[in-house]
Amino acid sequence: MKKVNFEKLQAGELVQVPRTQFAPQRYGWNGWLFSEAVVIRKARSKKNNKPVVVVEMWTPKSTNDYRTVERTFYTEHVFRANAVEIAKKFLARDNVTTKEKFYKFIERDDVTGCDWIKFLTDKGFLF
Repeated sequence: MKKVNFEKLQAGELVQVPRTQFAPQRYGWNGWLFSEAVVIRKARSKKNNKPVVVVEMWTPKSTNDYRTVERTFYTEHVFRANAVEIAKKFLARDNVTTKEKFYKFIERDDVTGCDWIKFLTDKGFLF
């Protein structure tokens, strides 16, 4: 995972941020779940003047129920995202080429785990 460059980072960019640590005994970022997020703005921390990034991301509220939240992360904890390319590969396998086809696709009973792709679609990164 590559860290973002604070100077080049722009509002509206897609990034990856840490969401949940599921294995604290592991070293580094191995043992964390990450979420895609959209940059809202850049700033400086009031405590220590370190660069921070304010993002909008989806976070689980309960099982299969996600909500959008605003979170602030130090820039050293924000990474480049390749989720758009991965989502396009997944969708191409199932012949999903339009937004309308995607929404019909996720209504099927045998389709699960598309919440992150729905976030990308709703934010305008896909289709």
